[in-house]
Amino acid sequence: MLIRKCLVSVLAGVAMLALSAPAQAEGFITPYLGVTFGTDFDGGSPGRKLHYGAAATWLNRSGLGFEVDFAYAPTFFKAGDDPLFDFTSDGNVVTLMGNVVFGRAGGGLQPYVSGGFGLMRSNIGPRDLIDYSNSGFGVNAGAGLRAGSGRLGVRADMRYFRQLTDLTPIRNLDLGSFAFWRGSGGLSIGF
Repeated sequence: MLIRKCLVSVLAGVAMLALSAPAQAEGFITPYLGVTFGTDFDGGSPGRKLHYGAAATWLNRSGLGFEVDFAYAPTFFKAGDDPLFDFTSDGNVVTLMGNVVFGRAGGGLQPYVSGGFGLMRSNIGPRDLIDYSNSGFGVNAGAGLRAGSGRLGVRADMRYFRQLTDLTPIRNLDLGSFAFWRGSGGLSIGF
């Protein structure tokens, strides 16, 4: 259900970007595959796990823009036997981020930096017994490179994600213990 809502939100954002983009701006959609590494959370390290998702980016000619990034890691947490109860467990992570992007518009090599905040959802637990879900806000920051023409290219990206434990009050904003790096690459299609 959450994944469906996230996909609808991403598609609505893409439609708004496509309809509102002025002639001097460019937008592109990048479906990608990624891998997690450098994880940090209370339960230990899950190792490298596959992510897949899409990013919709809009840049004006000055290089300032906006991006919506959606990713899903179906097996983020290690599947295996629980040592205490001998249950088989699994877990996933979903992220939906809204980012400010600063980069180079046009063709050729287009480096960029990106950062923002959004939602992070973790599902952890033994199948058919307990379903532990944790939804909250998170932040992300990263950089990447898009290469190609305005209409077709490839994109490589490196980002850091960290969950926030409390947003209220803002002056006491606290970073949570759940964090990871994600490297990704995909085909970038202009609109």
